[in-house]
Amino acid sequence: MLHTTIVIYLILLLKSLAVGVLTVLTPFIYAVSPITAGVLAPRSLSKEQGLKNRLIYVFSVTSIFTLLGLIIAIVINVTGLGKFTSHWLFNFILFRLFVGLGLIFIGAFDIKLPVSWTDPTATKAKTDTPLGIFYMALTLPIVAFSSLMPMLVIVLLFTSDVGFGGPIVSLFGFAVGLCVPILYPKILKIFVSSKVFLNQIKVILGFISILIGIKFFSYADIALGWNLLSRDMFIILVILLCGIVGLYMLGFIKFPKDYAPNRNRYGEKYVSLATFFIAILLFTFIIYLLPGLFGAPLKGISSFLPPA
Repeated sequence: MLHTTIVIYLILLLKSLAVGVLTVLTPFIYAVSPITAGVLAPRSLSKEQGLKNRLIYVFSVTSIFTLLGLIIAIVINVTGLGKFTSHWLFNFILFRLFVGLGLIFIGAFDIKLPVSWTDPTATKAKTDTPLGIFYMALTLPIVAFSSLMPMLVIVLLFTSDVGFGGPIVSLFGFAVGLCVPILYPKILKIFVSSKVFLNQIKVILGFISILIGIKFFSYADIALGWNLLSRDMFIILVILLCGIVGLYMLGFIKFPKDYAPNRNRYGEKYVSLATFFIAILLFTFIIYLLPGLFGAPLKGISSFLPPA
């Protein structure tokens, strides 16, 4: 029993860590990470002091998110919120939440915390004292709220079947993943630094969020007996979303906050290889889904589909 619990928490930690690393690839976090690392460890400082500053920052970020996880765990435990996760109203709220978060990533609108929240922490953020570094760490979730909130909701969903420590472990893992570029700034060079590609990743995450929202709507639909979202209709919506993203990756569709397209040395627009292969995967997935409209079982995603 103890061994099983450890495995469950370890898997939760790894999944949350992966989401944290993925969050680094969103445009705002990707742009801020090397700047933060440079501020914490400028060339004027010794390597030892620079490493110390980065470690204090990482400790502060992980402490902030872990404390948030503890607060969430206590609220769920005290209020019994976990008992309502199968209720149609809870699933309908999650449907609206994830669709809204998806629209944020696509660029329909932004959610920003009041300036009165950001100014106090920003003015106290300094690198000459541990407390100043802590305020610098606290500024990150406040300023990057619209980028972090969708990903935080996703990692918290991982904890739906886990015990009291679930939110604590998941937010700790997420924070560690978020801090990887601070501990090792050179890792950012592994990823494509094109703003266009990073924005495309954010848009893909937005449509994934919308798809997850539709899945929660299907739970509410089944519970209420509306029968609005049948298996075939769900597959059609998935095909439609994948098609939109595929056309977007190839440059046929634009969204409000897109950057100017990449151009080659001759000034012509072009599609990067990474973008092209993502589009191929999406259209291949559409071809895989089509037989499902004619009764094919689609065993690979059968657990995700509503009942026929």
